[in-house]
Order: sequence, then structure tokens, then C-alpha cells
Amino acid sequence: MDELKLLHQKKIRQQLRFLQLELEETKVIYKKSLERFNADFRGYMNSDGVSMPEKQRTTDDENLKIQSEVKDDTFKKVYRKVAGKTHPDKGGDSDKFKKANEANRNKDLGALMEMADDLGIEVPMDDEMAQELKKQTKAIIDTISNLKTTMAWTWVHTPHDKRTNLKKYILHQLQML
Repeated sequence: MDELKLLHQKKIRQQLRFLQLELEETKVIYKKSLERFNADFRGYMNSDGVSMPEKQRTTDDENLKIQSEVKDDTFKKVYRKVAGKTHPDKGGDSDKFKKANEANRNKDLGALMEMADDLGIEVPMDDEMAQELKKQTKAIIDTISNLKTTMAWTWVHTPHDKRTNLKKYILHQLQML
């Protein structure tokens, strides 16, 4: 493999690693924002007869999933390698196995690749895998953007002196759901 191609593939992996950390941080902030949002609006929802529809709660859970266009075969290939090494019946660590299952269920190829690296599992980095990692990178960027545009995120990150009109808007939107 020529040197430029190898450097390009390393760069893609490093970008994915960075975005994985960015996504983890964003999810933590989002969950805290959602808790604050629910606490701030719980009283309004009960006293005004507005309740958080089940659909909205499901949407909040869906926000945490990566909407990836990576081929299922790619997920399967990496997941099987990681699961084979972490499966408790094969002497693996059950916590790592659960983490691998969660990553697979959430379409988180970056997390599976990180686990493979940590476990010393070789995942061939050919042109097809490089393209799949680029797709995953884009999906993670989109997920981060989606989390940062939710009502909960916007509410918590809006200065207190600007919240009056935002509160009216949010209550109106919740009534429409």
C-alpha cells in the first residue's frame, strides 16, 4: 500500500475516534439537558393539561441513535469479530460483550472499531472499509447536530433572559404533538 493511502486511512480512523469522543460528550450534555428540560416543563405540562406525548419520549430516545448508511455487512463483520472475543461463553468479558451489542444495535461502527483496537483484533482497512468509515463519520456529525437542535438542548443553552418567548414556543409545540 502506498504511503499516501496509508496516511489517508489513518486520518479517517483518527477523525472517527475524535468524533466518537465528541458524540459521547454531546450525549452526556444532551441527557443532562433533557433532565433539566423535563424538570423545568413538568409543572407546566401538568398544570396546563399539556402532557409529553409518548411519541416525543420515543423521539428523545431515537436522538441518541446514529442514523448510519454503513452497510449491514460491515457492521456484522466487525461485530462478529468483537463478539467472538468478548462473548462470556467463550471466556470473554460480559460487560464488553454488552457494550458491543449496544454499539451494534445503535449502529455505532466507531465504537465497534475502538473495541476491536482495544482487543487487538485486526480489521482490514481496505478502500471499501475507508468508505464505510467516512459514512460513519458523516452519520456521527449528523447525530451530534440533531442532538444540538432538540428543544431540550436549545432550552438549556438559551440565556435565562431570552427564555420567555422560547417557553411559549415550546409549550405551543408540545401541544401540537
